[in-house]
Amino acid sequence: MKEGARFSTIPTRDDGRPTRRDVLTASLGGLGLTALGLGGLISKQLFAQPLVYDLPAPAPPDVVVAPTPACVEQPQTDSMEEGPFYAPNTPLKTDFRRPGHRGRELVLRGRVLDVRCRPIPGAVIDLWQADENALYDNIDYGYRGHQFTGPGGEFEVSTVFPKGYSILGLARSPHIHAKVQGAKTKLLTTQIFFPEDAESHARDPRFNPRLVADLRRTASGSPVATFDFVLEDA
Repeated sequence: MKEGARFSTIPTRDDGRPTRRDVLTASLGGLGLTALGLGGLISKQLFAQPLVYDLPAPAPPDVVVAPTPACVEQPQTDSMEEGPFYAPNTPLKTDFRRPGHRGRELVLRGRVLDVRCRPIPGAVIDLWQADENALYDNIDYGYRGHQFTGPGGEFEVSTVFPKGYSILGLARSPHIHAKVQGAKTKLLTTQIFFPEDAESHARDPRFNPRLVADLRRTASGSPVATFDFVLEDA
């Protein structure tokens, strides 16, 4: 997928703070971004890349998709920068879990809606995240993948809870990245946070409380996070 280290991480000193050399080496060289320099890293933070997947054919004109029950008209989901770890052309995948992983398993599910609360079938959702060790896979497609929403705009992925990390001195609370787009909507690039990470939220200047998933447990005790994306019309 990319040249450079398989996983990206930021080494720290004994006092927990990264050295200048460690930050530059891990963040730029480890990501294969040395040639781009810091400006290249910052530009990836600011300018979102488009999705490259072919969307399914839209429903025939005589098929009417009803508004979602118990939904009120609402503004589109807040956007956030994609960060430096996005990779296009991920595989079609609904299970991110690696064999033998040691993370806490999580099911993330939800719906993709328009601003009038109508579900958007066939929307593409591209997800990527750090693993349970706060590492991004930069060569293979570990903890990365895309899928298309079902007839009711629904999606679901099995994964593990991501771990927070620091990059270039910026603390990041655990989160999952997402790019979402329907056939007739604008591209949304955003991030999903979790309610149990309040302490790390306080350290993350990028944290947005409007992007926190609803986290519950099934009868068997398995955690399920629910998050709905609301997309703006194109």
